[in-house]
Parts: sequence; structure tokens; C-alpha cells
Amino acid sequence: MTIVYFVRHGESEWNQHNKVQGKKDIELSPKGLEQAMLLAKRLKGEKIDCIYTSTLKRAKRTAEVISNELGIDLIEVDKYQEIGLGPWEGLTVDEIKLQYAEHYKTYKEEPVKFMLPGAETILEVADRLYFGIKELIKLHEGKKIIIVSHATAIKAAIIKILDIDINKYNRFRIDNASLTVLTFNDDYIGGVVVNTINDTCHLKPISSESI
Repeated sequence: MTIVYFVRHGESEWNQHNKVQGKKDIELSPKGLEQAMLLAKRLKGEKIDCIYTSTLKRAKRTAEVISNELGIDLIEVDKYQEIGLGPWEGLTVDEIKLQYAEHYKTYKEEPVKFMLPGAETILEVADRLYFGIKELIKLHEGKKIIIVSHATAIKAAIIKILDIDINKYNRFRIDNASLTVLTFNDDYIGGVVVNTINDTCHLKPISSESI
């Protein structure tokens, strides 16, 4: 069996301000870097074989922290980047609700129909991640693989892998520095088991400081 550890990057500077990032190349915030360090320590006992990362700075920096902690080189791959959201990138969610009310309503209620000029669709992102993951599993059969990516990208990949209705896209969360683990048996589709989803237990030291 092959185990894939999906990691969302730590908090970015734009996450702090509720701004949509998409493919904009934004750095981690100081808190995001701390989150990455805690996640890296969590992963240290997992006997990881390889680390892949989106080429965007917030993911790459998270992956570098994990790479340094585990002593494993990382590989940068464009296809694990976040969804491209064109004119939404750099806007806050409140600004999007005001300026793109109908598109936002579709995105939240019927994401399969979401088509914003200049942006990717959820289905396009799902396919991009799905086929990239299939390639990795063939290349590293029987290994433990980390993929450092982004919220929408990870959610879309999970939906495609588990053959879930794309309109269920908004029914679950992928938080900053969270860990989602899937086990792939011999049958790539039928043999998938979800071990954990959106696990952030390793971030409790940060959470307790804020109480």
C-alpha cells in the first residue's frame, strides 16, 4: 500500500487578512512558520520516503521546514499549486461577495457550475491534482509520500479520488498546516481509505497560547 500525506501550507500573510490568494505568491506569516515547525515535528516519526510541494512560496516554505526536520530532499511541482482565481486574487471575501455576488453564490452553492472569467474551475483543479497523484503512486508504490499543497487543491483532489459529488466541495474544511492522510491499496480507486482529514492536533501549543 502507498500512503499519501496531504499537507496544507501554514498561515500566510494574506490568510491573516482573509484575502483570496489563488496563484499569487504570498509568504508565510510568522505564525505560519511556527505552524510548519509543529507539523514537521508531528511528521518526524512517520518514516516518510519523499516530499513533493507546490512551487508557490507559502507551500514551498512549509515544505522546506518539513524537509529540514526529516532530512529528506523536496521536489517542486507546478501541478500541486492552488486554484487560479483570476480577478478574485488579492480581494477579501467581503469584497468578492460585493463585487461578484452571483459568481460567489454559485461557488458556494453549486461549485460544479462555477466558471469565473480568468479563473480555473473546480473540476479542472480536481483533474490536475488527481492525475498528478496517480503518477506519484505509480512512481513510489508502497512508499509514504508528502504533498504540500493548498486548501482548494487538496479538497478537489479528495473529492475526485473518492468519487464524491463536486457539489459537496464546501462540506468540509482544510485548515492551515493541517494533515490529511489517505492510504491507496492495489486498486487505486476502489482501494482508497481515508485515515484522517484536516487533522490539526499538532497545532495545540499555538492554540493554547491564544486562550
